[in-house]
Amino acid sequence: SEIVNSMKHSAWLGADMIVVHPCNHIAYKENHNYDYMMDYNLDFYKKLIPYAEEFEIKIAIENIGGAITETPKGLLELMHLLDNEVFTVCYDVGHANICGQDPADMIKALGKHIGCTHIHDNDGIHDSHTLPYYGTIDWERVMKAFAETGYEGNLNYEAGLFVNGVPVDLRKESVKYMAGVGKHLIKRYWYYKGL
Repeated sequence: SEIVNSMKHSAWLGADMIVVHPCNHIAYKENHNYDYMMDYNLDFYKKLIPYAEEFEIKIAIENIGGAITETPKGLLELMHLLDNEVFTVCYDVGHANICGQDPADMIKALGKHIGCTHIHDNDGIHDSHTLPYYGTIDWERVMKAFAETGYEGNLNYEAGLFVNGVPVDLRKESVKYMAGVGKHLIKRYWYYKGL
């Protein structure tokens, strides 16, 4: 399958994890589908375990709207039921914001389960994947929560739409600015770590 090939190629490239979105083809909030979708996702992810073990790569499950993982409760329940060290969480700050979750509180709830991140901002309604500080997310609280929960992984930008509308001759400077914002976030993290 496409996912298995992605796992194989990611491992070959030296990646230690791959993000795999949960299945959300049925609106789990309608007609009491939560239990059905939990079972469906449990079965889906369990089928990937042998490949994760073969390729020695972790599977990061992302919090995403319209799926059982949009809340800490659903994501933690899925992680508990899977009960396998090949699974971790890809915490998407922007997705938390548009799902009506407080991004910092969700970090605290997920804690040690977070293995990687998707860092971007939005207005709380549209999944605009823009640069931090260009939306409604409180980045001070987010970085403090990362520091307090002991997260030590990468802050992986998923904010490419920030440069999409920028004229080509300005993109080099825009990307440098994005790097500067990232460095600022890292400084705030270390500030809250007390270092």
